[in-house]
Amino acid sequence: MSIESLAVVIAALLLGTLGKAITGFGLPLFAVPAMAAFIDVQTAVVVMVLPSTLSNAWLIWTYRRSAAAIPGLWTGLACGVAGIGIGAWLLSALDAAVMALVLSGWIAVYLLTELARYEIPPRLTGSRGMLASVIGLAGICQGATGIAGPILVTFMYAMRQSREIVVFGLAAVFLSYGVIQAGFYLSLGLVSEERLWQSAAATIPVVLGMPVGLWIARRIEGRVFRYLVRVLLLAAGVKLFADGLGALA
Repeated sequence: MSIESLAVVIAALLLGTLGKAITGFGLPLFAVPAMAAFIDVQTAVVVMVLPSTLSNAWLIWTYRRSAAAIPGLWTGLACGVAGIGIGAWLLSALDAAVMALVLSGWIAVYLLTELARYEIPPRLTGSRGMLASVIGLAGICQGATGIAGPILVTFMYAMRQSREIVVFGLAAVFLSYGVIQAGFYLSLGLVSEERLWQSAAATIPVVLGMPVGLWIARRIEGRVFRYLVRVLLLAAGVKLFADGLGALA
């Protein structure tokens, strides 16, 4: 990889880390496409295991006092793990392109409700059963397509909790998903020594970017924060839509 290519990858990792620290998501959104432009997609996905695990564990530790503020989170984590198994089983029966288009539509609906200032009734967003169901559904999507963010992020932010609580919840779910996926990668022989070293090297921008992102997060007012979340979701939705159309074509 040339110096210029390496600079692009490092910049994407740093940008994704800043987004992750502030909103709880966004690291793979920026990093994987940047790396996939210079190395194969499979390697890019595997390389992101350690950076993603580190960033999620960092956020969980930073906001650990928020653990008790999310009703049904731990039940939801169990449902999410089970969902990944179901999704992996369904993988052969699902069209990834159609799923990408469905998930982009999910994001579009959420953003439209935000623009219309519609709020999901608290009896739904505050329900233990609803949260567990959403995390389980996101787990199925994760196992079947490798993508859970659109479902999980939109619901967590619809709960209208504080940023710290939402970021903790997202990090906890993403970490549980990541551990299961890492186990699958190991069992399938996808984690070579070279990829492991690349993954370790990719954690360096995360270590540098997380403190900066957390510092910025503490100084962002609520309105700016909500705009940032919408921009990241819009970017994710556009990418999913483009990927879906590209695969269908």
